[in-house]
Amino acid sequence: MSPLRIPRQILRASRRGLGKLRRRAFEAGGGGRRWQGAQTMPAPESATLAARGPAKARAAAASVNTPAGARSVEAWAAALAGGGGWQARSQHPDEAARRQMNAEFEAIAAALLLPLCRALVRDGEAFVQLGIADDGLRPKLLPADQVDPALTRDLGDGARIVAGVEFDAEDQVVAYHVLREAPGAPFASYSGAVRVPAGDMLHVFDRHFPGQVRGVSWLAPVLLKIRDRDEASDALLMQMKTSALLTGFVRDLDGTAAGFEGETEGSKLNVSLEPGAMRILPPGADVTFSSPGSGLAQAVDFLRAQDREIAAGVGLTYEQLTGDMSEANYSSARVGLLEFRRRAEMLQRQLLEHGVLRPLWRRWIEIEALAGRLSGPVEDYYPVRFVPPGWQWVDPQKEVAAEVAALEAGLKSREEVVAARGRDIDELDAERARDAERQGGIAA
Repeated sequence: MSPLRIPRQILRASRRGLGKLRRRAFEAGGGGRRWQGAQTMPAPESATLAARGPAKARAAAASVNTPAGARSVEAWAAALAGGGGWQARSQHPDEAARRQMNAEFEAIAAALLLPLCRALVRDGEAFVQLGIADDGLRPKLLPADQVDPALTRDLGDGARIVAGVEFDAEDQVVAYHVLREAPGAPFASYSGAVRVPAGDMLHVFDRHFPGQVRGVSWLAPVLLKIRDRDEASDALLMQMKTSALLTGFVRDLDGTAAGFEGETEGSKLNVSLEPGAMRILPPGADVTFSSPGSGLAQAVDFLRAQDREIAAGVGLTYEQLTGDMSEANYSSARVGLLEFRRRAEMLQRQLLEHGVLRPLWRRWIEIEALAGRLSGPVEDYYPVRFVPPGWQWVDPQKEVAAEVAALEAGLKSREEVVAARGRDIDELDAERARDAERQGGIAA
C-alpha cells in the first residue's frame, strides 16, 4: 500500500496557521484587526499628569450633579473616615497625660479627616499644609490645584520640579510649590508659587504606577459612563413625561372630528374624555391610544446593568451605590461587604494612618515640645497607636455569636475583636470596671 500523500498547498496553509497560533501565544501583545483602535498607555506617568486636571474637574461636577457621583464620594468618605472617627491611643506612661493628648489630637484630626477623604476620592489627592498658630498646630487642607500643576522645570544636577512637586537628585520629594490663592478663588490674583518644604506638607494619594507624582480622581474609570447613564435616565424620564401628556389620536378621513367636541387651538381639536362616555364613530374614523410605559421594564434592566458597572469601577457594591436592596440577601450582602471592607481597611492603613495621622501626630508633638507645653522626656510622647473606626455588620447577632465562638476556640484575642469594632481594649476594660463598681454600689 502506498503511503498517504498530503498536497503541498495544504501543508503550507497548515504551517501558516501554526505560525499565527505561535504569534498569538501571548494574546495581549499580539496584533490583528481585533486590536485596532484599542487604547494603550505606554507612558503612565505622563498620562496621569495629563489626565489629572480634566478628570478632577469632571469628577467635581459629577459629585454634585449626578446621584452616582455624589454617592460614590460620600460612600468612600464615610468608609475611610468612619462614623465614630479615628481614635488616638498614646503610649505615654502617665494615664492622665495619655487621656489629655488623645482628646486634643482627636479634636484636631476630626475636623480634618472628612473633607480630606472627600477630596481624596473626588480629586484623587489631598494636600495638608502644617501651619503653626499661637495655640499650636493648625493643619490646613489645600485645594489640589493650589499646588501649581503647571510648574514643571529642570533645576539642574538631577533636581527637578514636576507638576509643582520638587525632587532632589536622589528622587526624594523635598518641597512643594504652592500658589498664594487657589485658582478660581474670589479676589485671587496670579503671583508666583511659594516654595514649601516637604516637612511642612502632607501629600496623600493612591499611587497606581511607580513614579506617579500626582493623584487621579477615583471616579476616573467611570466618569464617562456616569455622564451617559445620567443623560439616558433624564431622556427616559422626559420621554415618559411627554408621552403621558397624550392619551389618544383620532383619525377621521372626512375631517369632521368624528363627532367629538372640544377646544380648538389653531387647526387642532383637543378632546377630553369623560368616564362612562360612549361614542359611535363614523365609517373611516379610528382612535388609537398612546402607551407611555411601554419598554420601561427593559430600560430599567439596562440602567441597572450600567449601575453595576459603575459600582465595580469605583469599588463599591451595587447596593452601596444605588441603595437598592431588592435583590440582596444576608449571604450576598456579607460577601460584597467583606470584599469592600478588605480594600477600605488597606486604604485606611496606607493612606490615612501612615500618610496623615502618624506624621500629623509627630509634628504636633514637636510643636508642643517647642512651646514648652510638655513635661518630661519628649521621647515618651511619640509612641502612639491608632484605632480605625469600627464596622457595622448585616446581622449583628450572627456576627457576635461567631466572634464569641472564635474567642472560645482560641482563634482570636479579645483585643483583636474589640479593635475590629473601632474600640480600644484598655478603654473598654475601664468602662466595664466602672459599670461593675456602679452595680456593686447599687446592690449594697
